[in-house]
Amino acid sequence: MHLISLFAHPAFLLHQWVKAMGLGTTYMLLFIAIFLETGIVVLPIVPGDSLLLASGVFASISGQLQLGILIPLLAVGAVLGDQSNYFIGKFLGERILKSPKWKKRLSSKLSRSEDILNRFGKGAMFFSHFIPVGRTFIPFLCGISGLPWRKFSTLNAPGDCLWALLLLSIGYFCAKIPFVKKYLGLIALIAVGCLVLSVLVSFFKSKKKEGKHRGKGRADEGL
Repeated sequence: MHLISLFAHPAFLLHQWVKAMGLGTTYMLLFIAIFLETGIVVLPIVPGDSLLLASGVFASISGQLQLGILIPLLAVGAVLGDQSNYFIGKFLGERILKSPKWKKRLSSKLSRSEDILNRFGKGAMFFSHFIPVGRTFIPFLCGISGLPWRKFSTLNAPGDCLWALLLLSIGYFCAKIPFVKKYLGLIALIAVGCLVLSVLVSFFKSKKKEGKHRGKGRADEGL
């Protein structure tokens, strides 16, 4: 029941959260969360799209968070996150990929991101934050490849700002639609369910792929 309450009354709960920690701390935690979402290649832990949409919704229905503060603040968090990943790739990328532990964990995502980058080039750098896998790994790959920082930043930073602007605004203005406002709890539960389902599907796909690689490796050893 507590979980249902969490999504059924987001405005009330946000009010309690802000009341307990203060607006400044709330803004800071949102900034840190967006930064961490792409700032550390080995730690892609935050669903940034969902967080931005939820922040926009909360700002709209609670009146406590301000859209005019959220947009520049979280856009800067996204830009700095990508900058961090670019420099991690530039200075530590080869060392990370030489580690069997990290290579195994990151190889499939890096491979998908590399394919996106090769196919779409500049477009992939601009829209990297709109791509769930690419937002973490495309900046990292750009750093490893030796792409000049100025070229990367010129293409990437405007895309990050557009990402924050669009998703926060969508959440903010959709929350004002009567139907959305009335069924916000149900919509949030469905969104969370879809998120959990996508994580589970991705997990089982990766396990299946690992199983195939192991089977192929054993077959090669037999030969």
